[in-house]
Amino acid sequence: MSNNNKKYKVTNWREYNAFLKQRGSLTIWFSEDFDQSWLAVKEGKQDRGRPFIYSDSSMNLMLTLRRIFRLSLRQLTGFVESLFVLIGKVLPIPEFSRLSKRMNRSLSALRLPSLEGASHLVIDSTGLKVFGEKEWLQTKHGKQYQRKVWRKLHIGVGKQGIIVAREMTNYLTDDRACVPSLLNQAGAQDGNDLLADGGYDSHEVYNYLANKKIKPIIPPPRHAVIFSANNPSLRNQTIDYIKKKGYWAWCNKNDYGRRNKVENTFYRLKTIFGRKILSRNWSNQNAETQLMCYLLNRMTELGMPKTVKAI
Repeated sequence: MSNNNKKYKVTNWREYNAFLKQRGSLTIWFSEDFDQSWLAVKEGKQDRGRPFIYSDSSMNLMLTLRRIFRLSLRQLTGFVESLFVLIGKVLPIPEFSRLSKRMNRSLSALRLPSLEGASHLVIDSTGLKVFGEKEWLQTKHGKQYQRKVWRKLHIGVGKQGIIVAREMTNYLTDDRACVPSLLNQAGAQDGNDLLADGGYDSHEVYNYLANKKIKPIIPPPRHAVIFSANNPSLRNQTIDYIKKKGYWAWCNKNDYGRRNKVENTFYRLKTIFGRKILSRNWSNQNAETQLMCYLLNRMTELGMPKTVKAI
């Protein structure tokens, strides 16, 4: 039976409903002493170049507000200025050019958690639009534009629905090339499962995972054939099992429905933050995707629905 036919019910609807309302709240809480860490601390020994005026925490605060409310940098400075007027704080505000230059360095301090113990990792990728000409122009005029207007965001999601690995690439990068990087970021180890869709199926991926002692749960193509009858590799065993008992039997055996975690994560990420990256240069776009994943984890920690199979 297809997993799509199974029905689930939420057991903590009242609490989850409150969590969803909290995510949409416009109330912004500042600590009473936040202004003391607004400016950078001048150290005794300075590196070459002009010392920073604003701290990384102040930069991260403003960039977080920008990403949540989807503001341009100039709009962001006006937004923060109005906030300070409302709370009665008199503090200098970084200009938009300084925010752009400091973005990559400030957001690089944000870290994603690692997998904990015996767990599984679900990986996939999605496209995010960036600043540039619209895709409909290519469709309308039938002209192949040399400049692509989207990036690929590769993520790894753990058992609890938390993003534990992230990488941004251009549209030419094969998803399978990002497997080692995602595994290393997530801290995947012996005994973990790796779930992915058929786009990650290859002998190279299976061999890499075998060396890491990580079990791959990746469906082969519909017309895949056993590479060698004398080779009892896991991929050959998977192909043989599906040919004999069917695809859904293999899904139920390996609990392949766990892969829905990454699909739900992409849906939530694009619903909350939109389908477009706001930054224009590569380093800032990369830092912005890191911030998006970090913020989504914080929202996930506020609360998620708990579901059970409906009887």
